[in-house]
Amino acid sequence: MTDESKLFEAGERRQVVESDQTIISSSGPLALQPIADGLHPRELGRALEGQQLDHVVLKEFVGGGGMGAVFRAWDTDLHRTVAVKVLSNYQTDDAESERRFQVEGRSAARLDHPNIARVHYVGQDLGVRYIVFEYIEGTNIRDLVYDQGPLPIAEAANYTQQIAGALIHAFQREVVHRDIKPSNIIITPQGQAKLVDMGLARYEPLERTEHDVTESGVTLGTFDYIAPEQAKNPRDADVRSDIYSLGCTLYFMLAGQPPFPRGTALQKVLAHQGEAPPDVRQFRPDVPIELVEILAAMLAKRPEDRFADPAQLVAALSGRIEPLGFGPPQITLPASWTKAPTGWSWLRKHATWLVPSVLLALTVLALAISWNARNTSPEFPALRIPAAEKH
Repeated sequence: MTDESKLFEAGERRQVVESDQTIISSSGPLALQPIADGLHPRELGRALEGQQLDHVVLKEFVGGGGMGAVFRAWDTDLHRTVAVKVLSNYQTDDAESERRFQVEGRSAARLDHPNIARVHYVGQDLGVRYIVFEYIEGTNIRDLVYDQGPLPIAEAANYTQQIAGALIHAFQREVVHRDIKPSNIIITPQGQAKLVDMGLARYEPLERTEHDVTESGVTLGTFDYIAPEQAKNPRDADVRSDIYSLGCTLYFMLAGQPPFPRGTALQKVLAHQGEAPPDVRQFRPDVPIELVEILAAMLAKRPEDRFADPAQLVAALSGRIEPLGFGPPQITLPASWTKAPTGWSWLRKHATWLVPSVLLALTVLALAISWNARNTSPEFPALRIPAAEKH
């Protein structure tokens, strides 16, 4: 059983141990030249923390999953913070690791969308392969729900719509993510949802001629969010599989747990294939029927019964949810910020220029009235034209 299969194992949310759980290492960096093969992602993270790959310094190990270790890093060439994913070949041979690296890099490089973490470049150093991504300030949806509980309906619908927009972009470029889940969606302080980690992504034209990177069965996705057809055969996954996983993520945002939270990895996979998920209104009676119906379509067992593409999902959310008043959530401003000063506070703020301007205007007005009183006649004087100009 992998770490990912333990999600909600005992029914306690805080017992979750996903493969990408944030881990901060307190030990110092190890001198490695080159990195030994076969390290577990977390071991790889500890080993590389503080090391430099080409011109990127790995400042802090922030998480490890089945595909590798993720770091907050510093680009010494461009002087900016970036995210770096170092590929692990743990439990895989080098040829398969190379294919995964190529597919992830090529897939991510094809995508340029505000709701997808952008890839900057790929490289290889110290015997490891790495991908440099846009660094995103924020919190992933998994941690948001653990810390705050189920999200407001407006926020859940809004984040779902943003990621559906990202899937439209990926779909147009023939890229399937195959690992949509709460921990792979980061929410920025401005309320923007960012889809990260293309670790299982598939660029379809590439894989028509090359082996599928999941053919060994080592990595399928995440058991709590995996589509039925993807669990059976990863090659059958398409954008509708991503819509199913996004539906599981929406369910998690609303209910505080995935549709099938308990059991072994096999039991969860079987539940996704044959069991109807509990009505989300058992956990959230305030969820409108319109959203319940959209969620049901996203979680249909057969791909053909789901939305055919993410554009249809966006249209459904816009057409049925927004009219109910569940629009984009308002951004919470700092307490010290005032959007529209009013009353005496506004006068005090602008008195330094307002008072002199008013006094000047009154003076000009008084002079104009006085001059007009002395020079005004009942009739306008006749216009005299010099004789030379008469015609």
